[in-house]
Amino acid sequence: MPLVLPWYRRSGPQAIALALLSFLLYANTLGHDFTLDDAIVITDNSVVNRGVSGWADLFTHDTFYGFFGEQDRASLVAGGRYRPLTPALFALEGEVADGPFLYHLFNVSWYAVLGVVVLFTVRELVRDKELAGWVPLATAALFVAHPVHTEAVANIKGRDEILALLGALCATWMVLRASRDGSWWAASAGGMLFLVGCFAKENAITFLIVTPLLLSTRSGPRYRYLIPMALAAAVYLAVRFAVIGTGIGDPPTELMNNPFLREQGGGVVVMTFWERLPTVIYTALLYLKLMVWPVNLVHDYYPTAIELKSWSDIWVWISLIGHIALLALAGFYLRSRRPIVAAGILTYFITLSIVSNLLFSVGTLMSERFLFMPSFGFLLAVVALLARWQHGRWIAIAVVPVFCMLTVLRNPVWSDNYTLFTTDVARQPNSAKLRNAAAGARLDRYQQLPEERRAGQAMLIANALEDLNAALRIHPRYGNAYLLRGNAHYLQEDYGAAIADYENASAFGVADGTVNGNLALALQQAGRRAGEEQNDLLTARSYLERSLALAPDRYETLRLLGITYGMEGNPARALSYFERALQIEPDNEGARQNVAIARQQLRQLSE
Repeated sequence: MPLVLPWYRRSGPQAIALALLSFLLYANTLGHDFTLDDAIVITDNSVVNRGVSGWADLFTHDTFYGFFGEQDRASLVAGGRYRPLTPALFALEGEVADGPFLYHLFNVSWYAVLGVVVLFTVRELVRDKELAGWVPLATAALFVAHPVHTEAVANIKGRDEILALLGALCATWMVLRASRDGSWWAASAGGMLFLVGCFAKENAITFLIVTPLLLSTRSGPRYRYLIPMALAAAVYLAVRFAVIGTGIGDPPTELMNNPFLREQGGGVVVMTFWERLPTVIYTALLYLKLMVWPVNLVHDYYPTAIELKSWSDIWVWISLIGHIALLALAGFYLRSRRPIVAAGILTYFITLSIVSNLLFSVGTLMSERFLFMPSFGFLLAVVALLARWQHGRWIAIAVVPVFCMLTVLRNPVWSDNYTLFTTDVARQPNSAKLRNAAAGARLDRYQQLPEERRAGQAMLIANALEDLNAALRIHPRYGNAYLLRGNAHYLQEDYGAAIADYENASAFGVADGTVNGNLALALQQAGRRAGEEQNDLLTARSYLERSLALAPDRYETLRLLGITYGMEGNPARALSYFERALQIEPDNEGARQNVAIARQQLRQLSE
């Protein structure tokens, strides 16, 4: 007579409970705004904003094409990015979405589906093992509750992480079933789902190693059912290489896109593999810490949030010895009756390797979202170990609600850029990029205020300047920080400081099209002040002529130049500028009067 399981141990109720838990954990993100990199993939992406009509460009260009255009993206990120699936979904949702709610709803929904797939994948994996029946549910519950996942779910852009792991795990689940049932249909479905995961994010390709590793834990594994996955990987790589090429290009030499740079001869050079390796080993220890103790989370680990390490640092050696011990433990368990523990540890290492900076710089020292895929392997290993202990289940039962609480408390930080940046900068004050981002958010908040409220919120500018000064102490060549500091000085009406910062921004790589408009305004206002308040017509004219060279069709600059010449007693030159101003604003009554007065003065002078 077949064994009848109690309802709470059946897969159906467990799947429903996991889906509800996943959704409820992130329900407080549904009212959030677009944040962080959502601008790159949604709001400021010209191709995504075209809706479905932009799909052809999304699948035939680098993922950043719609944001950066045709400029050299190799200087921004190494190797390019080809992740067309999620931008295509964003484009589709944008056809009906009026704001961020629908995007957030889909993020939470896909995450709920992923939680269920984790459950069924682990159930299939431990099907013939002497493990407690609660292992699949505990693994899935710890996964969906883990606070380190907040960046991937609460930030819309993080959907690429969700769908990549979803496709990879579905493929693994199908291959495991095919190996048990001898079903090529399941194996073929696994291949298609793996291709979907790869098109969501290239990290899914690591499951080309992870899946046979997990399959090897089964008795009598049938590796031939991996063929569809291998074919899917070949298709993805062929398409990727055809679109963005095969090389990773030269490492960027801008610190915000490559943290592994050092000063040499008044410039910067890229660190060698052995020079960056101690820092890579040290950050691996920080990743383990986040998996075990996920508190004080931040979204940013750009320079110098983590100091570059050398081989003389004791923590580098502690991390190295600890990770070697983990690999040795995996090797031991792989030969014992606990291969699931070994497979989990190795899955963690394999999926983390591609984003670890070990092989090439990924643009940042580390990131919590990089743990999204490795966390599956880590939690699988931990729960499989706990299952060997009599009281192991109670540890899992105790940890899940703690993780849930930490997740729910972290989510509101992602409500908007101002909240995110100003919260995290207090936890991560040594990141130049986060300091710069927080300053930008403060300046945006100030400029959105009505004029009558700005005087009472002057601290927003003062705090922004504090952030920007700190950013420039960390990274003296940070062009964007100079640009924002120029904006802050402009809002304070310190036009001389603003001009100097804008010039530095241009010198340190900010595009002229971005700088020149701001610089022209600062020069115009400096010219106005020199003329009206200091009666220094020569200085005023110098500023105004520089402004006019940058923005030749700006009415106010032409008007002010005309006034300086009129006050100097040169109505002919004044008239030339007033007439140009009138051409720009032909309906401006003041412009007409200036022309008339200049002409009258010219006639009187002639008479």
